[in-house]
Amino acid sequence: MAKSKKTILLMRHAKSSWGDSSLRDFDRPLNSRGKGDAPKMGSYLNEITMTPDLIVSSPAARAKATILEVIKELGLEESVITWNEDLYYGSSKAYMDAIQSASEDVNVVMTVGHNPMTENAIAALSDKPFNEHVPTATIACFEVNVPSWSDVGVGSCRLKWLVSPKSL
Repeated sequence: MAKSKKTILLMRHAKSSWGDSSLRDFDRPLNSRGKGDAPKMGSYLNEITMTPDLIVSSPAARAKATILEVIKELGLEESVITWNEDLYYGSSKAYMDAIQSASEDVNVVMTVGHNPMTENAIAALSDKPFNEHVPTATIACFEVNVPSWSDVGVGSCRLKWLVSPKSL
């Protein structure tokens, strides 16, 4: 099977609110900054014509609100999203599993989740050492040449860019 260029986007959810101590962590909503940053990142993806074919997102309230704003800016339907609790409850391996299980008709896969798992997944994918802090709503873009998504492995991807709302 011939190798083909594939793109991976990893996004950390936008800034969440700690204002209501009665809420479970899973249910924390976006705060006002997060509500502004999420669509800003969607607009950025739209500007650079980077449209995910598949999005695997944590269903936690803050991640869900983030990606719903992003897809609104991209003009995508919610059907492009697969909700995966492992991106909330699991480890960075769940992010790798989500990427590796993408179907072969997908060229751009995106995960939306939490720290430290997002940072750990970025470090795991990268072909160079990565130990940066990933602020909320930041997106990392990787490129990889593999025959199949299942061939994406530790250290197999080239980090093309890392963009945060503050850098836009």
